[in-house]
Amino acid sequence: MTLFTFISLGILAGLFNNFSILDTQSSIYIGTSLLIMSLWAMKIMDSIKAGGLLFLLSAYALLMLAGIMSWLEISFDEHSVLGWVVIIAMMMSNLVHVLSTLLREMARGSFQHDALAEALKQNATPILLSNITTCFGFVVAAFYDASFYAMAWIVVLGAIISYLTLLSWLPIILLKFFLEFRVGHYDDRHGLVDLVSRIQQYPRAVKLGVSISIIVSLISLGYLAQFMTQLYSVGVMLLASFFLLLIIWQDLKITFITLVSSFLSVVIVLAAYFSFQGVLSISAFVLIVPLGMVLDDAIHYFSRYLKSKRGFFNDDASCHRFALSTVGRPIWLTTQLLMIGLLILSFHPNTLIQQASFITIFAVFLASYIILVLLPVIRLRRS
Repeated sequence: MTLFTFISLGILAGLFNNFSILDTQSSIYIGTSLLIMSLWAMKIMDSIKAGGLLFLLSAYALLMLAGIMSWLEISFDEHSVLGWVVIIAMMMSNLVHVLSTLLREMARGSFQHDALAEALKQNATPILLSNITTCFGFVVAAFYDASFYAMAWIVVLGAIISYLTLLSWLPIILLKFFLEFRVGHYDDRHGLVDLVSRIQQYPRAVKLGVSISIIVSLISLGYLAQFMTQLYSVGVMLLASFFLLLIIWQDLKITFITLVSSFLSVVIVLAAYFSFQGVLSISAFVLIVPLGMVLDDAIHYFSRYLKSKRGFFNDDASCHRFALSTVGRPIWLTTQLLMIGLLILSFHPNTLIQQASFITIFAVFLASYIILVLLPVIRLRRS
């Protein structure tokens, strides 16, 4: 712990070396966003200490990132500030997945130390995979488009800091300080395992919802087709993420579904947003930022799906039920927190941050609908 403290202080010293790297206005928006998300986390997790821990570790990781950027003298531009939005979402998602799993295990009767070990065991690999995929996508995009260079640096360094914080400070704190004693809610113990079953009681509504989703997706793709030449770097990011997941998962169908579900959630929102704006061009930054965020949830869901498929179950329906019961609630909690935090950032004076935040708010919600409702309903209806 002493070693981590000295390293942290050394990194923070970089801020005094180049304090101008922190934009005061952006810092206020980011700090407010983190505070509001943490307060809401206290409510939905039913744990004041868990929400406080979210704020503490998120703020710590952001300060570490700012310190490293200062030491490396990496310059910022109006586009690279979007990287901070990606890192906020990444850190919050990582912490929520671990803490929600920990609380679920405690609700099932586990001691906090045992619950912590189980939470890290279940989430370490999916979190690492989602972070690597996001970083790899941004790095490849920066390789083909130099305007993504500074943003790629922020995302990569932020992902490393976030993951190391998750594996170092989080266990250190939770091994020394205890969260509130709680019996736990029904949702903690069973996740969203009954969600699809309730929805399937209305087969006509399900069929109508699937049909509408397909039609809207096709219309949105048709609308964005006119901007394809401006979104070349987005295609590069998608291809890079696709091949990386394919190599790791070795499952073509699941890899394809993961990328398509994430891409469509962003495309639908983007098409709806810009069709009302009447724009003549679309910045790739506005698409690539929410895409990196929504891909995270899909990776978590299908990582659990593949885990069950290769270890517990042979049928598709059981695999979806396992994924919903284990990671469905953390995905929904993450969605709520990101929507609230991004709502604050949508008032930022930077136009790109406004657009990216606003689009991502609806994209993460739509992605949750596709991952937690639409896909399981389609697959279970065929079983």
